[in-house]
Amino acid sequence: MDFARRTLIALVCSASVVCGAASLEQKADEAAARKEMFVAGDDGWRFLPAELRFASKLASPDLASLTAPAIGTIADFAAQMRKADIQLVVLPVPPKVLLAGEALGVSAEEMERMRAGWESIISELADHDVTVVDLLPDYAAATHESFCRRDTHWSGRGIATAVERLLPVLQGTGIAGRKSTGRGVWTKQRIQGDLGGDPEEVELRLLRGTSRSAVAGQGPLLVLGDSHALVFHEGGDMHATGAGLPDQIASATGTMPDVLGVRGSGATSSRLQLARRARANPSYLSSKKAVIWCFAGREFTEAEAWKKLPILKAAGS
Repeated sequence: MDFARRTLIALVCSASVVCGAASLEQKADEAAARKEMFVAGDDGWRFLPAELRFASKLASPDLASLTAPAIGTIADFAAQMRKADIQLVVLPVPPKVLLAGEALGVSAEEMERMRAGWESIISELADHDVTVVDLLPDYAAATHESFCRRDTHWSGRGIATAVERLLPVLQGTGIAGRKSTGRGVWTKQRIQGDLGGDPEEVELRLLRGTSRSAVAGQGPLLVLGDSHALVFHEGGDMHATGAGLPDQIASATGTMPDVLGVRGSGATSSRLQLARRARANPSYLSSKKAVIWCFAGREFTEAEAWKKLPILKAAGS
């Protein structure tokens, strides 16, 4: 009886983890049925439904097949950049539900299983010779909030952590270690997040003189990606200028990166923009030592398509 009881308990626990992950997808479906662009959690947290669908897949036994198109495309892009003697650094932003899942009633066991799925994606990229920076361990250990509560993006503190992780990787390219332009001043700012609800107060490290107009276009570093490359940098619906990822990189390295950021999916459209720029200016890539490709982690399974693009062919056309 003891063995049977233990077996039953194990089966129930295993099922509860799967059901817990599935409940995130259910919450996303319910939001879609209500034509809402967010799923509300406790304490003012709001989550993008697509992020919850991705998180639910992190606990799936079919995760490897679900992410195969993304892994293959990223590996192809990395290989193209190596041929051009450019270091590609992939910077996927983990879904905030993996850090704030308690707001949706996600248990610690469910969280660990989904985090393990995320780590398997990171390992798969590394196995394909892709240089990837995994922010999840740092975010999980942080005492600050790495994400905005009512916006889809990372917080100012989350950006600062990302830059700290990037610097050792960039040192091999000769970019990091140059004279810094200063660390900037932390300040609080109220923003209206893109997930609606009440405005929230966020901490931003403002750096004057590093606005979008300062991007020269021929620097050694390119920040490529989705709106995570633009938030707190481009202003307008991106909330602020002088406090985004490009600005923090400029502060830490003394080099203001070029920026190719797109709103929406950064899986294919950002690389398409790079291909077009390389076609218009065949010498554009020759000045680059490194490309930081930053995109929302949910894109691994939720992007409309992961298409391989001939970037180098475009540059030589």
